[in-house]
Amino acid sequence: MNYKEIRQLGQGGFGKVFEVEADSGERLALKRFSPAPHNLPHRPDERQQVIERLRKRFRREVATQKQLSGPEIMPVLDSELESESPWFVMPLAEKTYAEQIQEDRQSGSITIEAVADIMNGLQYMHELGFVHRDLNPKNILLHNGHWKLTDFGAVLPPSGQTMTLTEYTTILTELYCSPEQQKEFHKVQPPSDIYSFGCVLHDLVSGNTRTPYAKHSADGKIGMIIEKCTDAIPRKRPPIEVLRDLVLEALVEAGGHFAVEDEQAEEWLDKIETIESWEDDTFESFLRFFMHLDQDARTDIHSGWVGSLSTPFLTRIPASAFAIIAARQDGLSEAIIERYCEWVRDTAFSFGFADNICSRLRAIFENGTSADKAMAFAALVQLGASHNRWYVMRTALRLCGTDISEELAKRLSIEIRTEGIEDQFRTCVGVIRWEKEALSSEFHGLVGGD
Repeated sequence: MNYKEIRQLGQGGFGKVFEVEADSGERLALKRFSPAPHNLPHRPDERQQVIERLRKRFRREVATQKQLSGPEIMPVLDSELESESPWFVMPLAEKTYAEQIQEDRQSGSITIEAVADIMNGLQYMHELGFVHRDLNPKNILLHNGHWKLTDFGAVLPPSGQTMTLTEYTTILTELYCSPEQQKEFHKVQPPSDIYSFGCVLHDLVSGNTRTPYAKHSADGKIGMIIEKCTDAIPRKRPPIEVLRDLVLEALVEAGGHFAVEDEQAEEWLDKIETIESWEDDTFESFLRFFMHLDQDARTDIHSGWVGSLSTPFLTRIPASAFAIIAARQDGLSEAIIERYCEWVRDTAFSFGFADNICSRLRAIFENGTSADKAMAFAALVQLGASHNRWYVMRTALRLCGTDISEELAKRLSIEIRTEGIEDQFRTCVGVIRWEKEALSSEFHGLVGGD
């Protein structure tokens, strides 16, 4: 396909990005290999060696972006990599996250869905063994309503093998670069990306400038999370799967979306902190309170959010509490879990907060009976499909893989059929592009195909 250059959108260390028009008339983004002159040595022989090394790195960037290919990653639509000036084509982004940060700061309201998307992209990469090494707001793009990671020129693949950089190759963004990355670029691990993510959070909530490679902070609970993310010692930074709930809950609380105004509900939230030591009579009292919550009550105080006396209480029960409840594996726990899963399936959440609900359902699945697992699994499938949350969809599909027992697989597939959510299950498989062979054979009939 031919592409007509419309305008230049930007330039990095060794590539220029253009808005182009395809033969079909569609507007796209084309990145062409073009090293910045200030990154090249003056001596002709050295200059040529560096150019060839950068060209190889550019080709590897394209290969990596194609290899990742998840919905959290900007897709590669076309490429030509064998020429002297290789290039590749991506969808044209609606905006960068740097622009979104400015909009959020001007409005005084953080777009939580965007933060959730970024964390989902990082977890997807880290689970596959990749380290981005250049996470910053300009490398996060909005496409079709979702924020996606891009610019993999510095990515460290699972093997840990990477071409040696020269003193002339600058691909770091200093204000987002971890201290260990500055010293040992070739050996950094996922905590380096966590440091960069902490810097992105700092951009969102603080107007202060940053000293590169330092520990950062801000006001409130989110400030403490930023401190943990930017700790000088990599092993002290929380992994992305732990960070998700911490960040989203802190942002929700900061916005006041889920304040609990009911005195009895507030008392139970305080008691839940000691749930590990509850006696049976306390569980029975909690069950009576829980079953009488008005789960259908809604208000329109917060557009796009759930707002009622009951639902703020339900959103603030931590995953650890559900793990303890499910581990009882008795009639009391099953009644609570059934009620909670019904609420999840009947409620529309902010898209970003759906990821937090997912962690509660997974805690139920990992600790409950087969009946509990089935209810949590069905709620995950419906939550992921109805909210189009890739993290939730991927979590659900992992729970019905080839490693589960035949008995559990049958129980889960029956739940999908009896609840009438076969279409939602197929949506999850299709959106995530999940391989049929990665599912237990009990689900092959639900997916269809050969």
